[in-house]
Amino acid sequence: MLFQSALGKKVDIKDNFRKSVLELSPYNVSGHPAKIKLNQNESPFDIPVELKKEIIDEFIRINWNRYPEVFSSNLPKRFAEIYGLPVKSFIVANGSNELIYTVAMSIVKDGTDVLIPQPTFYLFEKVVRILGGNVLKVFADAELNFDEPKILNTARAMKSGLIIIGSPSNPTGKSVKSGFIEKLLGSTNAIVLLDEAYIEFSPNESAIGLTKSHKNLVVLRTFSKAFSLAGLRIGYLAAHPDTTYEILKVKIPFTVNPLSEFTAIKLLEHRGLFSERIDFLKRQMTKMTGELKKMSGVSVVQSDSNFFLFSTSLPAPRVFEELLERNSVLVRDVSSYPMLGDYLRVNVGTDEESAYFIDSLKACLAAG
Repeated sequence: MLFQSALGKKVDIKDNFRKSVLELSPYNVSGHPAKIKLNQNESPFDIPVELKKEIIDEFIRINWNRYPEVFSSNLPKRFAEIYGLPVKSFIVANGSNELIYTVAMSIVKDGTDVLIPQPTFYLFEKVVRILGGNVLKVFADAELNFDEPKILNTARAMKSGLIIIGSPSNPTGKSVKSGFIEKLLGSTNAIVLLDEAYIEFSPNESAIGLTKSHKNLVVLRTFSKAFSLAGLRIGYLAAHPDTTYEILKVKIPFTVNPLSEFTAIKLLEHRGLFSERIDFLKRQMTKMTGELKKMSGVSVVQSDSNFFLFSTSLPAPRVFEELLERNSVLVRDVSSYPMLGDYLRVNVGTDEESAYFIDSLKACLAAG
């Protein structure tokens, strides 16, 4: 990409960028308009209007011309009460994706070993490659379950570095077995970054309590999924205070705006509502996967989350296009992921959305 400078010299702007950046592509999620949108693992339920009004009324009283706190303190205080941990165990951010970058920047430099089980959320590896880290991949078994023995063996050989695990994992919906994280923490000196974005849907308990006794554990959580707050961007991490102290040195200040923070606090006061929604989505998962298993040529991957993988007798990109163009149903084509060449991903929706998706898939398969 050459252009003429003011001095007449031809300049290539790519000379200014990291080689690791030039080798990447921007993060992209299909933005197709659709009647039924089941591609981003969002909650199908918005925040109740009355609760929104209560939140907005409070937000109007806040001075918009003033900076928010450098680092949020109100939410950490609430989390400390909920989890029984020190306030300094928590860092709040503009979504958990910001914290993935923050933790990685705290640890990863050229040549740092970073263990990332595969397949998984693309952003993990992208951030590590930008920073020059050495990605160690451990692939899942034939059923897409974590290869826990190989993960442990690889972790034991790491003298330092980072291990990034999503449990339940996106895009597979698989969880590590109960007790595995504690075993992993005891086998390595590396920091273990555990992404629990979907933990509310899982039969496993959160590992946050382990941060009391394991300084090399960092747990990520989000309000985007179970708490219906993907649009306002609130995520947080939990770790031992000694660990958060180091991470805060890298954290960008002022990223948590007052509206998002106050909304998250209010939603924590209504956890009963979200528990009901989570229970509904778990039942819906059973219902949807049960219907797909009845279809000829359709295979479904067991999931601990609010989404699941499925494959059909037709190529995944073709099914994706047919569902979108004929029925205006948007799912996620994950066939470019390692080990997932035949798969699509769909999140559970309302009764109406789920039924429409099932009928649309049946019609797509019947048409061949």
